[in-house]
Amino acid sequence: MDVAVSTDQPLYEQIKSAIDRRIEAEEWPANFQVPSEEDLAGEFGASPLTVRRALRELQADGVLLRIQGRGTFVIGPRMQCAVFNLPDISEEIAYSGGAHSCRVLHHAILGRDSPGRHMLQLAPDDTVFHSRLLHLEDGTPIQLEDRYVNAAEAPAYLEQDFSRFTPHNWLLRETTVTTVDNTIRAIRADEEVRKHLQIDENQPCLLLDRSTWRDGIPVTRSRFIYPGDRYRLRSTHEARSNRIVPTLQGGKAR
Repeated sequence: MDVAVSTDQPLYEQIKSAIDRRIEAEEWPANFQVPSEEDLAGEFGASPLTVRRALRELQADGVLLRIQGRGTFVIGPRMQCAVFNLPDISEEIAYSGGAHSCRVLHHAILGRDSPGRHMLQLAPDDTVFHSRLLHLEDGTPIQLEDRYVNAAEAPAYLEQDFSRFTPHNWLLRETTVTTVDNTIRAIRADEEVRKHLQIDENQPCLLLDRSTWRDGIPVTRSRFIYPGDRYRLRSTHEARSNRIVPTLQGGKAR
């Protein structure tokens, strides 16, 4: 069993960590077919339900891809780099001369059994708000935003109309953040995401995963998915300097 050391983590989190280590070490390379839930349950001494939760969260994190009728596959190892100054989507669209609009797909309190609660790592009794927004440039879907918010840090969040302004701009005014973590990687979108972004199953996407804290207390966790043919990440830096100035550029598909 890969998770041999006793920890305070739930078993599904230990299974996630063990699988993640195998992928990072390329023991399970890109396109590797993950063993069945039954096989993994036997290896880790867990129930198939626990294994299923670990695999589902790894899929949500963009690490694994489940293909109906074929199985679950590794998307591939991830490279980490420093990224700064990622602007708000409405500001990017305005800068490029486009017209921003937004459709509010979901805006509510997360249920206690919702898998999305793990995004903020809060206590079971803490309230988590969730919103899913589709941002468009001149009517073309450009970004799907899933945002999880610690209700204690932004109690008026649900009262806002995010079809009129973005959560980013509102939270910037209403909350205090001391730490921000950004991770960007390529993913393959699931069927629901493809439907919202109006792309086919062969279209890769860019995922920006952003977490914020106030003195160690989780404030938000946001996942922004962009169609690969409508967005790109560009980094410009001096050849003899470690200073990096990246920009995230968007625009309608031509």
